[in-house]
Parts: sequence; structure tokens; C-alpha cells
Amino acid sequence: MAGAPFDDIKALIAGLPEAPQARFAADPMLGRLGVLASWLSRWSEGRPRILRPVVALYAGAYDAVEGDLLRARLEAVAAGVGAVNALAQGVGAGLEAFDLAVDRPVADMTAGAAMSERECAATMAFGMEALAKQPDLLILGSIAVGDEAACAAVALDLFGGAPEQWSEHAAHRAAQARVRARAEIEGGSAPLQTLRQLGGREIAAMAGAILAARQQGVPVLLDGYGAAAAAAVLHAVDPRAIAHVMAGDVSPAPGHARLLTQLDLQPLIDMRIGAGEGCGGLAALGVLRAACDLT
Repeated sequence: MAGAPFDDIKALIAGLPEAPQARFAADPMLGRLGVLASWLSRWSEGRPRILRPVVALYAGAYDAVEGDLLRARLEAVAAGVGAVNALAQGVGAGLEAFDLAVDRPVADMTAGAAMSERECAATMAFGMEALAKQPDLLILGSIAVGDEAACAAVALDLFGGAPEQWSEHAAHRAAQARVRARAEIEGGSAPLQTLRQLGGREIAAMAGAILAARQQGVPVLLDGYGAAAAAAVLHAVDPRAIAHVMAGDVSPAPGHARLLTQLDLQPLIDMRIGAGEGCGGLAALGVLRAACDLT
């Protein structure tokens, strides 16, 4: 009998090795730069260097109207005229944008599951392709419109609390209330079920990319609420799955800051960049490169 679609994902997580030991002790006189230098040394065979950073952006839609705007943003990045393009070029980072069927939005999470288990697992597997270019640092972000409601719903289901703690928008809080009013999340409330019931394709793809990077020992820099939600799902399954993860910037969304606190991830910078699309992660790249210079 064939296994359930999530079985392979669960097996990958269960088979993760313990995080390697740091090669360099953190110098307390260097403050957080010393901590970052020590952390980076875990994921490097020698002296840490960031020579091949890659930004992977995932675009997923939640409804058809927002999908049109999303398509325009995706095309701007593909044409090289987005803010992220200029930032990536300035710091010498590669950039890839993945279209996750933006013309076919996920289902309404307030009425049922956003994705089937098979679709969610397949999207996570697709997200793993971000490692194909063999980066030595992966910066993860999304090109998304209307994703804050999904991020807030995922965070609420994983960590509890009140809806207003995860989103300041009344419409998002109302959506979360409708989700909670459903009799029970189909298939149980395990973290991967939370992802497929409440998340979008871009969150699922970023979760897959984070997992693949962990397997390959590639450090990851998160950008935006969606990337944090993806990390939160994996952390809820097994905290080891995000031992290689740091947060770049923190967005203006109040739930994003709260979620990073839950994950014990202090952002490298605090620019409150709301554009998403990897911009905060790229802005923070200089901090990690400075930490490399200390080793």
C-alpha cells in the first residue's frame, strides 16, 4: 500500500543529523557578530565565506483578484526591474523567482483545506529545487499578495494566543475566527496538516527549501512573515530542522515579530522593510559577511 503524501517529508525530518559543532567559539567582545561568526562556522568546512548567495522567491496566490497584482510583481522581477533585482546585483547574489501557479489560487482556508496533502507535499518538494544552484547561503522570501492572513492563521494554530496578536487587520482576525469555528482541521492538527490546511503554496515551498538546505548544510536567511511561518511549521515538527536558520529583517506586520520571538530568532537588522521579495534578507547579507571576516 502506498504511503501518505507527507510520509517522505516526515522521514526526511526524522532522519536529520544533529547540527554540527561550531568550529569557532563566539568572542564575547564582538557581541552578536561573534555569535554569528560561530554559527556560520557550523555550516562551513573551513573558514566561513559567503561567495555564492542565492535569493529564492516563491509566488503563490490566494484569490484571482490579487493574482493579477501578483502576476505583475512576478513579471517585474523576471524583467529585472524590481527592487530586489537592484539589491541582488549590488551584493553579487543570484536570484530566482518561482511561479507556483499564480493563476490558480489555493482554496479558501475558511471553507476547507487550502491544499490537499498531495499538493502540499509536492509543493514542498518543488521548493527544494532552490538548492540546485548550490548556494553557500540561501535567502528565502516570497512574492505574495494577501498572505498575511495565512501566515497569521498558521502562527495562531501552532502557538495559540489571540488572533489580534498575529494580525492587526480585522478581516484577517475574522478569517481566523471562522477557521477556529470549524469542527476540526481535517486530518488532525499536526504541523504539516496546519501547513496544508491554512498555508499558501509559497509557504509550503519555502518549508521544502529550508528542509533541503538543512540536509545539505546550507545556512538560510529568512525574509518576511511567510518565510518565518514556513520555518515555524518545521520547528513544530522538530526544532533541529531550523538549526541552520537566521532571520534577516523584521517586517512591519506585528505578527512577524511575535513569530520570530516564538522561534528564538532575533533579526539581523530591523529596517521594517514591508516590500518582502527578499529585500530585507539582502539588506542583512552585509552583517553575515562582516561576521565571516572575523573568523
